[in-house]
Amino acid sequence: MFSSCFTGIESTKTVSLSREDKKILTPTPEEEYFKGVEPQPLSAWKKGKLFMAADNKTALIFDQQGLPIHPDSVGIGRKILSFNGIKPKLEPDGTQSVSLIFSDNGKYYQYNTGKSSSLASEQVMSDQIPMMIDLDMVQEAKDLLLGNKLWIRSPLWYDEDGNRIQGKKFVGITVEDVLPGDIAFPLKLKFVDESGNEAWIFMNFGTSGTETRLFSNLFFLSDLRNKYPSIADDVWEVICKGGVKLGMTKEECKLSLGNPNDVNRGHDYSQTLDLWQYPNGTALWFEDGILTKYRM
Repeated sequence: MFSSCFTGIESTKTVSLSREDKKILTPTPEEEYFKGVEPQPLSAWKKGKLFMAADNKTALIFDQQGLPIHPDSVGIGRKILSFNGIKPKLEPDGTQSVSLIFSDNGKYYQYNTGKSSSLASEQVMSDQIPMMIDLDMVQEAKDLLLGNKLWIRSPLWYDEDGNRIQGKKFVGITVEDVLPGDIAFPLKLKFVDESGNEAWIFMNFGTSGTETRLFSNLFFLSDLRNKYPSIADDVWEVICKGGVKLGMTKEECKLSLGNPNDVNRGHDYSQTLDLWQYPNGTALWFEDGILTKYRM
């Protein structure tokens, strides 16, 4: 007769991360570099902290009492608003929430956080007020980036008026200015590439994640070209323009276009056949890992 005491602890398996898992979890140099640009919780805000209303539609986030029906008529877009403190607001259910008070040349606006005072002090962050840009964070980004050389990862460049222009990726650029962005992206960077071309790029705050407009997903701190010395110069030029040419390898195509959305693999009597498909309709055909046909 045997007896035992089972607590659940004895059977718990030790979970260890693989070397690859640890590599994925380790912050990249680009993530570490941008960590200094951080939002502040409400508890750290001082009276006079400045924000920019990104658009006329920003008027919609405020208490509408006393404001015109149409937000555009307020003309609040691109105006600098000063934080003036907090004010308790009695909710219909009898609870109290905190409203943030902002001012602009004698005009006052109230934004209801929907949170109690104790929760709002730590949960309301300066980069999370809808359609408002924390100008302290813009200045921190400017202090960090201005005059620095980086290597851009995105060909989505814009001119000064916000029109899309043809850009390159993996080329060296120097940051010339950092300004408040727009209703979609709070930061706007002006840069010049190695050929003297000036352009702009929009980005979000933050250091990690899959969102494509983060610093860590837009820039490298070093030249990626050095990691691929075997790629011919003419092929690298095609990659920088986001194109492909016959004879490129899978790795070269992935550098140029990114990961495919769908992959189909087969073979005939003598070779392996692959079809890569992308959401925009681009399709690549490979024979034994070499690009033999494509549709862009």
